[in-house]
Amino acid sequence: MFINSKLKNEQRPFTEAEAQMLFKQHETIKEFFERDSSVEIVNSLNTLVETFLFSEDSDNVTPEMRVHIANQLRVVTLITKLGETMVKW
Repeated sequence: MFINSKLKNEQRPFTEAEAQMLFKQHETIKEFFERDSSVEIVNSLNTLVETFLFSEDSDNVTPEMRVHIANQLRVVTLITKLGETMVKW
């Protein structure tokens, strides 16, 4: 399997091991989105975060909880990007 990549402005094919790892990553992402689409996952995470933030206990949101919320939002961004850029083979 040969996949071209630009490394330091010169082209070289991936090694067989690199190509296999890339394919394995692709299969993992593909399997992940077979259950739910990126839109469904993002909506679910957003609902979870919004429910938490607007609950009556929102005054008790600690700095640590804010870090967790920020991390969840980063996950949402990653999932969205992966869903949008998933390669169809």
